[in-house]
Amino acid sequence: MCLSIRQLDSKTRRIYAAFNVSVCSAVMLNLFFEQSFGHRHHAVFNGLRYLLTGCAMGLLFWFLRRRHSACAPRP
Repeated sequence: MCLSIRQLDSKTRRIYAAFNVSVCSAVMLNLFFEQSFGHRHHAVFNGLRYLLTGCAMGLLFWFLRRRHSACAPRP
């Protein structure tokens, strides 16, 4: 690793926090609401689960790109 999280700028740290919230929400949705909400509203449940997972992947790639650019040597 090039930089610790605390050494990054505030926008990159916020992107990382949003990624963590998105991943936790998707996992908690699967663990706690699949049996009750998931059976009654199958299409809404799957749409919300895939939306959160897709947002998490997009935020992760954005975070890694910003982090990599922070590690690049400056001319």
